[in-house]
Order: sequence, then C-alpha cells, then structure tokens
Amino acid sequence: MQESIDGKSTLTGWVLAIVRAMRASGIEAEDVMREVGMDPALLVGGYIRYSQGQMSRLWERAIALSGDEAFGLLVAEQVRPATFHVLGYAMSTSATLGRALHRFSRFCRLISDSCTAVLTENGENVTLEFFFDTGNSPLVFQTIDTVVASVLAYSRWIGGEAFAPIEVEFRHAEPAEAQAYRTFFRCDVHYRAPRTSITFARSDLDRPILAADEELASMLDRLAQEYLEKRMSGRTAVRVRDLMIANLANGTVSKTEIAKALNLTERTLLRRLKAEGTTFADVLNDVRQELAFQYLRRPGMTVSEVAYLLGFSDENTFSRAFKRMTGRRPGTVIAARAQEQSQPAHP
Repeated sequence: MQESIDGKSTLTGWVLAIVRAMRASGIEAEDVMREVGMDPALLVGGYIRYSQGQMSRLWERAIALSGDEAFGLLVAEQVRPATFHVLGYAMSTSATLGRALHRFSRFCRLISDSCTAVLTENGENVTLEFFFDTGNSPLVFQTIDTVVASVLAYSRWIGGEAFAPIEVEFRHAEPAEAQAYRTFFRCDVHYRAPRTSITFARSDLDRPILAADEELASMLDRLAQEYLEKRMSGRTAVRVRDLMIANLANGTVSKTEIAKALNLTERTLLRRLKAEGTTFADVLNDVRQELAFQYLRRPGMTVSEVAYLLGFSDENTFSRAFKRMTGRRPGTVIAARAQEQSQPAHP
C-alpha cells in the first residue's frame, strides 16, 4: 500500500514519464524510486497511484541527480496516451485539439488530485489555466511546469504538428534554464505572473486529429467519468470546488446547478458537504477568496471585472465581501500589484 499524504496522489502513468526521462538522463530510476519509498513494481499496468509526498521526493532526487533545472521539460517529451490513462486515449481520439483540451480540463483530476484546469475563450484566443490545490505541501516548481509543458507536448503529438502557443505564464520566478523553456514552448514565457496558464490561437485548436473517432472518445468519456466518481467518492467538497472554479465566470453558481452536475439532489449535496464538515457557502467563499487574490494581481484587471468573474452582482457587493473575508479592500491588493510590477524581477 502506498503512503497517503493529505489524501492526494498521482497516477502511475505520470510516474512512468518521469522514469523514462531519468533513464534518458542516465539515472537508475528504479533505485531512486526505492530510495524515496516508491515500489517500482506498481508501474506495471493498472490504475495505481503514488502519494503527493512520494512524488515530491522523486522530483527532488531526479532534478538533483540530473543537474538540470529544466528536467520537467524532458518529462513532458515522454508523455504518451497511457500517461493520462483513459483521459489520454479520449484526447487522442477527439475530433480536434480543442475538443481534446476540453476533455483535459474536465478530467485532469484523474491524473493528479492536486490539479484543476479551466479552459476559457476570449475572441480568437483560448486559455487553459491551471489551479493547484496542494494543501500545506508546496510543490517543486518543475512539477507545475511539467503539467503545462505536457499539455503542449501531447497536443503536438496527437495533432502531428509542432505548433506554438501564443504565450505561457508561470507564477514562479524565472529559472536559470529560461532559454530551454523558450526553446520548448517557442513563444513568450512570462514568470512571476499572476496565474499559471497557456494560451493558444483558436485556429490551432481547430486542427483535426488524424486518429479522431468521437464515438470512441464519448465511450471513453463515460469510463473516465466512472473513474472520477469512484476517485472522488466521499470528497464532495473537492468536486464542488472544481465545478465552482469552472463555472463562476459564467454567472452565479447555485446549489441546484452544482447538484445537477454531480447527479445529486440538492438535499443530498448539502448532506454530503455537512458530513465532510463544511457547507456550500463555505466552499464558495473559499473559492472566491482564492480566485479573488489571483485575479486582482493580474495586470490591467479592474475590481469590476473581478466582481463579474466571481459571480457578484456588482463591484460594491464584491468589495464588501472581500473586506469581510480578508480584512483588506480590493484596491490595496491592486496597489500592491502595481508596486511589485515596478520592482525589477530577480530569478
């Protein structure tokens, strides 16, 4: 049985990509796995998971032994359908890259319990934004970079073309190997950004996938949904949080809408949240507070725009709620953002 830390874990397929990258770097991967308390035998087939704590230790050793701060980009190049389990096959049989990314955003919790992704469209641009929920265990920044890079690498692989996104944003400082990132992504890469995201041109996401079979992809969707429901059993608050993040910008999130999306009655939804020691309002407040800080730190974002994205009726209502939740006014966060942007960035 694998160690469990904060109940968060990652699929063996993802570990296999790291193992292949270590082997390509001349590292004895199985020895490293045993060193950090991971059983290499579990890599062979099946829907097995390793804990977040084990994954962090594996990453730290792999980076140290490789001596490459951009090791995560090597891992991204190793991603294949099995890396993402059933989701990978559903993506590879999608009609277009856009459909594949929609599936990724819907089911990425299958890959790692720590990641949620939201796909939003803005004119001719489409942005995939990543949210990482790691509790009190900070992630090695390369693990975040690998998720973003893997989405691009896999999209290139199933699409058959090495296209470039419009831009990539990371919240961490610029790494020493920044040139390797520019070479991999082939676009502007921004660090110390207010979000972690990758933005594509809509025309690139309209590219057809050669192995497309939407009938098969739909069947795989149902299987992915079954896995997700089993994985999230007894973790209703996590599923509610994911749905809130995905739907807040589309309007006010209601108990009725969330319950319907989870195939539950409203009464059952509230009862399950209560059994987990929380309420619908508590989850919504936590999500709004988390996203509010992220949105307010984005360059050019106004308080009115943030209020809209978080489902508030107007700017004043949002400002009062933000002050009540954080003890601060939205304007103070924006002022701090402006001050930070005026300072020179250091790696």
